[in-house]
Amino acid sequence: MGLFDMFKKPAAPAKPEDIKVESVPANIYAPVSGEAMNMEDVPDPVFASGAMGKGIVIKPEQGIIYSPVDGEVTVTTGTLHALGIMGDNGVEILIHVGIDTVEMKGDGFTGFVGRGDTVKAGQALMTFDMDKIAKAGKEDHVIMVVTNTDDLPNVSPVSPQHINAGEVAVVVTQ
Repeated sequence: MGLFDMFKKPAAPAKPEDIKVESVPANIYAPVSGEAMNMEDVPDPVFASGAMGKGIVIKPEQGIIYSPVDGEVTVTTGTLHALGIMGDNGVEILIHVGIDTVEMKGDGFTGFVGRGDTVKAGQALMTFDMDKIAKAGKEDHVIMVVTNTDDLPNVSPVSPQHINAGEVAVVVTQ
């Protein structure tokens, strides 16, 4: 190890492979594999109350977030723990990784998309380090909310169950 090697930043994690999703406009797909929960069971009062909209919470099995729809990234955060997507189907989606993970200031999160990027369902959007989140004393629940729920006739999340990334998580009737 040379004198200046200790100042080098570690290499950024490689972007994971995308997953194959046959996109249907009325469907919103799971952004991560894990145990799906009812929104009211998430340990965050703002999301649990439904104030942000209807959606689903997933206790993740791995730290990769995939796009739940075809659309455009409308919001990213400097802390990389959340992003917004406007689906080609008119559905506005917020994906939020963890509870109070904003306090981690991006440590343990890597984003692969930015505002204005076009995304496809199943495309890898970000990774997060589940161990770092746990060591920071935070929950790693992945929350996916349809933020324009009030503008849509029906937003129906799946019942609590195991769900794989790319499987239908929410059905929207327009």
